[in-house]
Amino acid sequence: KLGTFSAINIILGKTVGVGIYSIPSSIFNSVGSVGASLLLWIIGSVISFCGLAVYLDLGTAMPRSGGERVYLERIFKKPRMLATCMFMSYVVLLGFSTPNCIVLGEYVMYALEIEVNRWNVRAVAVWVITVICVIHARYQKVGLRIINVLGVGKMLILVVVIISGIAGALMGVDLPRLSTAQQNFSNLFAGSSTQPYDYATALLKILYCFRGYSTANQVLSEVRNPIPTLRLAAPIALSLVSMGYILANVSYFLVVSKEDFRSSGVVIAGHFFKNIFGEVIGENVLPLFIIISAFGNIAATSFAQARVNQELGKDGLLPFSRFFAGKNRWDSPTPGLFLHWLVSVLVIVVPPPGEIYNFLVDIGGYPVSVISVAISLGLLYLQTSPKENWQSPFRAKKTYTVVFAASNCLLLVLPWIKPREEKGDGRFPYFAYPATALAILGSGVVYWGWWAVVRPRMFG
Repeated sequence: KLGTFSAINIILGKTVGVGIYSIPSSIFNSVGSVGASLLLWIIGSVISFCGLAVYLDLGTAMPRSGGERVYLERIFKKPRMLATCMFMSYVVLLGFSTPNCIVLGEYVMYALEIEVNRWNVRAVAVWVITVICVIHARYQKVGLRIINVLGVGKMLILVVVIISGIAGALMGVDLPRLSTAQQNFSNLFAGSSTQPYDYATALLKILYCFRGYSTANQVLSEVRNPIPTLRLAAPIALSLVSMGYILANVSYFLVVSKEDFRSSGVVIAGHFFKNIFGEVIGENVLPLFIIISAFGNIAATSFAQARVNQELGKDGLLPFSRFFAGKNRWDSPTPGLFLHWLVSVLVIVVPPPGEIYNFLVDIGGYPVSVISVAISLGLLYLQTSPKENWQSPFRAKKTYTVVFAASNCLLLVLPWIKPREEKGDGRFPYFAYPATALAILGSGVVYWGWWAVVRPRMFG
């Protein structure tokens, strides 16, 4: 059973991955200014706390594993299991560890000064997800120990980044020319984008970095005293993450020039370390911090995702449900781990060469907003409908629920507004990621038609 410390660490492990070390460059490129970038990180933190209130309300009322699946089944009872099948399509097809595996691979190449090609990064990514899944399958205690140790370690790494940024800025104060910090913070909102699409896409990425705050809800059956533990662990973890993310971005802008921000891509933290500590330590040693952080995130994601897959198997929703509902002789959900490993490896290997990381983050973030709208509006219904007789040890204020629902509604609409360039991230058209995400959710509707309508008529 997971205690409060382990619950905090599994949330930190799932939330703090490589996003904070790889996404800031993309955020800045989207919105165009230092002020707009930092403001979006603050807004993302506020929205996440509103979302946490929703998840605390639902999680303490229904303290069992499954997370969103359990809540959707309670809210949307008819058509039976339709919402669950849509959620299943998202959680199985997009619950992969691929983005963190890819960035881990890129930082390995960066630290070793090896030129990135189509297969070296992917080979490292496949190796990492394989090793972690084997550890969780055979050595459960070791896997939990990795999550706990790296959960603490990742917060210490964030502290190192924050202190390094402040120190780096102070070192440049006495230079005859304006320091990087003075240049970046002299006119905070100069160059800000005027395109709603840019802000929506950037905010989706930021919320993707925060989305792990609901991780404990997914494994509540394995938490000791789940209601008081969740009420304590989740706010502590999200507070630490929010402070760390905002201060880390301030540190980046204290040391890294706007030109480097635009060109650095996912290795923005590499530029940051190089500017402070020089090429040898900054490029070859300190990127190990990001590799460690990514490893911890993949470990926490795999642990939680395997149990979500197992619960879907127990409910008879997955094909070969008996297989995926099972455990091995070491009492770990090996079939669920195998499904997570398989999807992650396919998404690592199959896509064509080129920058795929930002697109994966986008299509992973958009369905989260769909589910967030459904759950938050559903909670409002449960709270206000007398016939539901909704009781929860933690009652979310309606203001928080409305803010969470409204902000996610905007994030669903704005990406469809055509930007000036008609391009999204990289070479993809602007509508590629919302259309792909909706197609994946739509595949859940098709599956439900087979599972609930066609299969019973054919096989009884």
